[in-house]
This record gives sequence, structure tokens and C-alpha cells, in this order.
Amino acid sequence: MTQNALFLFIAAVVVAVVLILILRSRASGGPSQAGHHVDTSVTAVGAAVEAVRNVAEEVIEAVEQSMVADVAASGAKPDDVQATMSNAAAVMTSGGTATGGVALTDIGVPAASGAPDNLRQIKGLGPKLNSTLNALGITRFDQIAGWSADDVAKVDAHLGTFKGRIVRDNWIEQADFLAKGDVAGFEAKFGKLDG
Repeated sequence: MTQNALFLFIAAVVVAVVLILILRSRASGGPSQAGHHVDTSVTAVGAAVEAVRNVAEEVIEAVEQSMVADVAASGAKPDDVQATMSNAAAVMTSGGTATGGVALTDIGVPAASGAPDNLRQIKGLGPKLNSTLNALGITRFDQIAGWSADDVAKVDAHLGTFKGRIVRDNWIEQADFLAKGDVAGFEAKFGKLDG
């Protein structure tokens, strides 16, 4: 949600609550009842709107700080606008909040967390593909092992003449064995592991 949309939503809720209170007070005898008064003045409405604005600003500030932390956690530079926008888009698409959000690469797949692996151990992944994946922010076996069909499509769109290799060479299953350190399982299914 953008800042303006969030503010408008909260303001609409406050105005609705104020109107309901006014209508209820009038339906139950109104302000003429002894000891019962609902302040319907512009001052009261202004104070309510100001309170909502303050809450909205606090929420917006918390979200901004959280998004900055998510971008930093992904390894991007604080002034990396593209990484910030990618993270914001992922948060809005998922309907989630930035706090604790999954850090994403520029193409929208989960980012790596930890030291890079030797991706060339995956059968069918040579030096050119390795360079391409590294440029996309893909550097770890566990990252590849966790890909969804949507993630595969996003990466595949950037592989040029190597398009289709992810599925054809079964990168996800290979990466799963390698991420777990299951060399015996890998070699039983895919052959001897290259150095």
C-alpha cells in the first residue's frame, strides 16, 4: 500500500467511527440528555484526523525502516534503489509486511544467504551459465533447491540460448542433494561429482 492509500484508508475509518458515534448519540436522545454530550465540532474531527495521521506516519516509518533492513540483509547497498523496489514489489504482491520479509534478487527469486557455493558442480551448468546465475544473484545450492515453478520461469527467462536447462538437467534436485551435502545420493542419481 502506498503512503497516500494507507493514510486515506485510516482517515476513512476514523471519519466513519466519528459519524457512527454522532448518529448513535442522536438516536438515543442526543446531546440534550443530562450529562451526555458528543463534541461534533470541527475541532474534534480535526483532532481525530491528526491522531490518525500520526499513527499512519509511525506505521509508514516502521515499514520504511524494515524495508531498508531487508535490503541490507540481502547484501544490497543501502542506496540500491532497484533492490529496494524489488523488495517492495515482493512485499506488496505477497500482501505481507516488510518486517521479516524474504530478501529477493533483482529478478524476484529468493536471494542467497551465506557464502557462495560452486554451482558448476551441478551437471549441465558450465562457466557461462555460472557467470549468468552469479550476475542474477544466484550463488547457492539451497537457493536453487528452493525454487518454485514461478522462480524457474523467472530465471529461465534470463538464460538466453540455455533456456530450458533448469528443468531438462534437473538443477533443483541436483542442488537439493548438494545443499544437504549428500554426495552419495547425488552420485547414485547423477553420476560422479565433478571437483
